[in-house]
Amino acid sequence: MSLLLGAVGGTVFFYFNLPLAWMLGAMTFTTIAALSGAPVTLHMPLRMAMVAVLGTLLGSAFTPQILDHLQHWGLGVVIMVAFVTVMTVVSVFFLVRVGKLDRNTAYFAGTPGGLGEMTIVGEQYGGDPRMIALVHATRIFVVVFLLPLYLATAEHLDIPNTAQVLGSRPSAHGGELAILGGCAVIGYFLGRTLRLPGGQILGPLLVSAVAYLTGLVHGGPPANLIAIAQVVIGSAIGARFVGLNLREMARPIFLALCSALIMLAMAAAFATVIAPWLGLPMHALLLALSPGGLAEMSLIALALNVDTAFIATMHVVRILLIVTMAPIVFRILKWNTAKHTGSPSSRS
Repeated sequence: MSLLLGAVGGTVFFYFNLPLAWMLGAMTFTTIAALSGAPVTLHMPLRMAMVAVLGTLLGSAFTPQILDHLQHWGLGVVIMVAFVTVMTVVSVFFLVRVGKLDRNTAYFAGTPGGLGEMTIVGEQYGGDPRMIALVHATRIFVVVFLLPLYLATAEHLDIPNTAQVLGSRPSAHGGELAILGGCAVIGYFLGRTLRLPGGQILGPLLVSAVAYLTGLVHGGPPANLIAIAQVVIGSAIGARFVGLNLREMARPIFLALCSALIMLAMAAAFATVIAPWLGLPMHALLLALSPGGLAEMSLIALALNVDTAFIATMHVVRILLIVTMAPIVFRILKWNTAKHTGSPSSRS
């Protein structure tokens, strides 16, 4: 049901030549169905397989020519750290003071890390896992949906369909395609073995990047396969909203919507001021700073045909930073004494 609705939604968006048609169309149709009570489900093995395909595609951005742009990356990392810190403080403050959420839940819901990672860690520290997951899912939906529209209207950027961009690039065939398949499989299990945050996309990205940097592969994954990956990823976002009672969850959804809009507005303002100083296009830095998912932001970067390697790297840094530092900072703040009563096994 999820894939069927996603494919229909992607087809409709593609027919009307909307930006990121396959992902946004699938996400929109599946979300509407989920909120209407349709039996849509999130099939994690299929999603992870398609995310691994996307990670392999992102590795193609790491070409030898990328060495000419490395001077922007060090300063970009510093800016990312500073911005994520400010954005997190504002978001958590909003959820605590305005949203009246308990501090444990607000902290891990307002920290723009990975949905799965923040939900698991937040529950361990006494937060409400359903609330944390809902805030993160809503944030990803809002950012992924609004960001392309903002860039197309406010910034007057022509955002072609991702399939059109990828169709103009050489595709891997024969031996190269076999190497990329190996990169996806090896990278996926490498990410799981090393327990990397977002390992299902980061592992294939790293392995395929080595293949491209060393010249083993030049072509990218087939455009049709990437379109299928977009449908699966978009459908997975929408399926996260299944089972929600809109009357009961209206307030949390509204808080999550406001939090996402605040984050997105901060990213836009920050990118507008800082991008000229770094010598980067405003939309490139905005994509690097926006609190969307790594996979989704990378797809938008592909559609815009901007510096995908830089944007993907900045989001990897964001996720690694937050997943590593968020629990440490939480313990330093001693907020866990408010509701946390020990390890998960000690609570009923």
